[in-house]
Amino acid sequence: MPLKAIAMKAVDEISAAAPSLSEADRTAIAKIVEKAVVDAAVSASQRCAHIVGSHFEHEEDKAHQLAERLKREETALVANLMGLR
Repeated sequence: MPLKAIAMKAVDEISAAAPSLSEADRTAIAKIVEKAVVDAAVSASQRCAHIVGSHFEHEEDKAHQLAERLKREETALVANLMGLR
């Protein structure tokens, strides 16, 4: 599901709970939700990288290669999420 659709679904649910929201409020909330989704994705990626990296402590070269690959994947993920706006 595109990031924009996820944010708008959340805004719709928030609006149902607080029906007096203006369009400006809805737009601001949508941006907050989009940022939260991106932050959550980045955080999950970093946690996974840390866990996997800890299993390769004794092999620094592999750990470094893996960290670099995960960083590239994270960058691509964020770029794709932002592109889905």
